[in-house]
Amino acid sequence: MRRAVLGEARMAIAHPRIFDAAKAHNGGVVTPEFEQVGSPNKRLETLYRRPKVGDLHQQLVVPVPNETPAYRRTFKIMLANPAKTDRWDEMILRYAKIYKLDSRLLKSIMAAESEFDTKAVSPSGARGLMQVMPVTAQGVGISPSKLHEPQSGVKAGAAYIQVLFKAAWRIFNLKGVRYTDAPMWVVQRVIAAYHAGPKFLTKLHLFPSTRAYVRKVVLFYHSKVTDLRRPAGVKLELPAYSDSVTPTGTMY
Repeated sequence: MRRAVLGEARMAIAHPRIFDAAKAHNGGVVTPEFEQVGSPNKRLETLYRRPKVGDLHQQLVVPVPNETPAYRRTFKIMLANPAKTDRWDEMILRYAKIYKLDSRLLKSIMAAESEFDTKAVSPSGARGLMQVMPVTAQGVGISPSKLHEPQSGVKAGAAYIQVLFKAAWRIFNLKGVRYTDAPMWVVQRVIAAYHAGPKFLTKLHLFPSTRAYVRKVVLFYHSKVTDLRRPAGVKLELPAYSDSVTPTGTMY
């Protein structure tokens, strides 16, 4: 066994950013022990006590988010540069299919993390398009030295998101539900865990920076920035989120 520090919040990038409305820093989040060999979700679901019935069930991390002027300006600037915002669409579609994820969610996390910049590096050492920590990359079979390569960066991020979904499925007893049919409160908790560490799948109290991050990803999800426009002519299978568990309020 070894202790893996999957990092502090990946919000602040070490070079000038377009977006700063949700800029925040998460102090010292230490994440759980992972198996040294194999998938990092191997024992994740057993490391935390299951939440009491009703403690998390149907609770959204953030209420319905509204676009602020800062977000609208950001979206306008980014949409004016489609060569950057759409450059990785084919890769996003490929790895979303491989890891059974919502491709738009994958692109939204990429937008929030790096603004599609392969050279992005956070103060805590997260790297590449999906701002993956080196130890996390190792856990999903990607060499940390390759995180700035687009394909490796997207693959590492997608693989880790799947790790979090798998853990959530075991913790919340969602066997038989597709990841793209996840209840909204679960999707938000996966986003929070990607930002602050796996233990936040079940934490009742989240850092303000993590809530801001979830809001940021959700707003990107519903913006035109994360439309998948390349390759042209590809029909997207958009998620049909489950109505079997109705959230308290709605994310959308």
